[in-house]
Amino acid sequence: MVPGNADKIFDIGCAGGGLTKRFVKEGREVVGVDRDSQAIEKAKENLTSVFLADISQFEIPYAKKYFDCILYADILDCFPEPLEILKKHRESLCDQGVVVASFANIRYYKAIIRLVFGGTWDYTDGGILWRGHLRFFTLTNIKELFEAAGYEIIEIKRNIVAAGGFKFLNYLFFNKLKDFFTYQYFIKARKSTGRVGQPKRKRKIYKF
Repeated sequence: MVPGNADKIFDIGCAGGGLTKRFVKEGREVVGVDRDSQAIEKAKENLTSVFLADISQFEIPYAKKYFDCILYADILDCFPEPLEILKKHRESLCDQGVVVASFANIRYYKAIIRLVFGGTWDYTDGGILWRGHLRFFTLTNIKELFEAAGYEIIEIKRNIVAAGGFKFLNYLFFNKLKDFFTYQYFIKARKSTGRVGQPKRKRKIYKF
């Protein structure tokens, strides 16, 4: 989903740079930031430049509108305030640039089955209930997040993970169950011309 003409890429939570090192080999500039010191040492071998920092506190040492693409691979749900991250980084994205992000889907059917029928909400070392996740998203929450941050979503892709029987069930229901079988969402967005702030379409938030 990263555009072929994106020459300057900002990889947020770059880890060892394994995801974006191929862009460097293509001659593009990739700037990475991560708070894991061991990962950053590896990233130095793979990316153009890297910074060891907590992105929530990191002041980007580049001119405004410098980057053609900002990449958030499975990282926005690890921030206490992902909205503030997106809003802050908006000024570093060029006017024709895009944001590419991925999110775990808390509406995934296995998470629901575990909660409803198993009565558990167990954090794990990976996956949707990874213990590092501070926020949980459905597609509706993702759309509202980007709208509030001043972005327009232009593409949505899904990582469908389900047994064959469930996929057939979704087929019988004319693909109406796809949100329950989506393990992960991939989002591409660009700057919107609207006001940065709350989503335009407000819905009732229930408090329990």
